Amino acid sequence: MWAKGLVLLIVSGLMLTLYAETEIFQAHLVKFEPEGDSVVLKRAGRAELSVSLHKKARLWLNRQPASLESFREMVGKPVMVRLSVGTATRPILREMADPDTWKWLERVRRGVVQGTLMGIEEEYLIVEFADRTRFVYKINPSTRFVKKGQPATPEAFQAGEKIYLAPRLLSNLDTMALVVSDSEQQAAIGRERTLPTVRGTLQAIDKNAQMLKVRTQAGDVRQFRYDEKTVFTLKGKAVAIDKIKLPVQVVVHRRRDEAGNDYAHRVTLQAGK
Repeated sequence: MWAKGLVLLIVSGLMLTLYAETEIFQAHLVKFEPEGDSVVLKRAGRAELSVSLHKKARLWLNRQPASLESFREMVGKPVMVRLSVGTATRPILREMADPDTWKWLERVRRGVVQGTLMGIEEEYLIVEFADRTRFVYKINPSTRFVKKGQPATPEAFQAGEKIYLAPRLLSNLDTMALVVSDSEQQAAIGRERTLPTVRGTLQAIDKNAQMLKVRTQAGDVRQFRYDEKTVFTLKGKAVAIDKIKLPVQVVVHRRRDEAGNDYAHRVTLQAGK
């Protein structure tokens, strides 16, 4: 009986962890005493909220990482926070920054980012932006380096060189560089290739090979496999593939098939103006 109860407790804890959600909002930092596990936030129109500081919480001030001690100056001031909620304990504070720095983080973690390469150290790439701030991006064997339109290695890039990169925020709040290039378009193409939906112009349909040729918004030309399970829609209604008039703007909802090829499981046609 005791063992059964323990199993149920473990399963319940796992379920709570699996269903934990992230909340991002602005609040006033009422109290910041992490040594005593006492961090209190106050959102407008809501009661004070006590949270636990994650052991690897990311703290930011003035567009750079901050220590626990230096962050105490934000007590009584507005902050942006990232919380994990719905866990077995009270909310967990994963990240906190002054509002201006949070806007900066949004810019350097999304889309295609331009900056000057300051150096590559082991698994990290250091970039300086036009405002002289710096950010560190994680790289690993899956990071694609492209130079002059061709696959390259990290060694092909030198300190002081202007680069473009496509970042992605990881679950541990590291920011990974998906693509690093000397070309903004190549970085945009690399980023686009990681997305589950692709926008562009459907230029050709090869019915024999069951392939769709799409020129994407980033300027890439891609082939998507389709089959009888692929759904083509226009204004919410199914469309027979024989009725599609080319070229046409589309949104391709894609995934990888068993062979690792791009497969279009749904294609939404965009009505012309």
